[in-house]
Amino acid sequence: MQPRTRLVLTATVTFFAGLLTGAAVFSDVLRHEPVPATGEQAAPSVPAAPAEQAPAPEPPARIATVTAAEPESPSATVPPAVSAEVTDALKARIDELTEGWGRMEADLAELRQRIAVIERREPESDDDAATSSRGKRSSTPAEQRDALIGAGVTPEAADDILWRSSQLSLARLDLYDEASRDGWLGTARYREELRRINDQRVSIEDEIGSDAYDRYLYQTGQPNRVAVQSVLAGSAGEESGLMPGDIIERYGDVQVLDYQDLRAATTAGERGELVSVSVVRDGQRLEVVLPRGPIGIGLDATRLDPSR
Repeated sequence: MQPRTRLVLTATVTFFAGLLTGAAVFSDVLRHEPVPATGEQAAPSVPAAPAEQAPAPEPPARIATVTAAEPESPSATVPPAVSAEVTDALKARIDELTEGWGRMEADLAELRQRIAVIERREPESDDDAATSSRGKRSSTPAEQRDALIGAGVTPEAADDILWRSSQLSLARLDLYDEASRDGWLGTARYREELRRINDQRVSIEDEIGSDAYDRYLYQTGQPNRVAVQSVLAGSAGEESGLMPGDIIERYGDVQVLDYQDLRAATTAGERGELVSVSVVRDGQRLEVVLPRGPIGIGLDATRLDPSR
């Protein structure tokens, strides 16, 4: 064989041997260590955990912030501008509340008067002999009789008033007992029977007159006047010069013995007409002029000796 031919054969055999060796090495690499994708690093191999051991929990995934716009809720919308009609309605309501201030003052005065009665430990009952549409029980029947006589009522008239009052009280008690036993308490029948009895109620003021009733209230320890407790700024009471502590005796021609008298007087007649009001301040009597209508004052129940 010529040298040249021998060299070609040797080169060919060497080429094929190297090719086979490279293929074997490349196959082994693919089987034991996968080639990572282009641009990525291969993660280091981690030995597999035993079959009986539970895999370690993975850390919680980070929650991405949602940037997409959500629909607005109805409460987040800007309210529309208030219409003129709504504004006028609100102003009318404010005026109505302002006009009703006088009624609220009267109700507050009634509450204070009742508290004053409770603090004096006087039982509130209109079923006793000294009851009228405004009076409260403050003494025994004998003391009530003496108070009536001291107020200028004759003994015979005092006895008659007390007797008729006690009979009506007994009639109410009997009605309550009968209705409770027979099961018709609170029914229309009970209310009708009670109304019939109350229609016969004895009003001591009507029986003896306002002046004698004034003296009777004072002698039995009951309030017989209303006092100014507070004055609202800008009110008719402030403009007329009324001050806290003033005691109102008369409003026009009406003798004021309690808040009901004053409320009835301010709502009677023509609104706005000028009325002369008799007031006691620091023991001195003076006259103030008020327009008829709400005065704008807070009231409290008090007592004043009518003989002074």
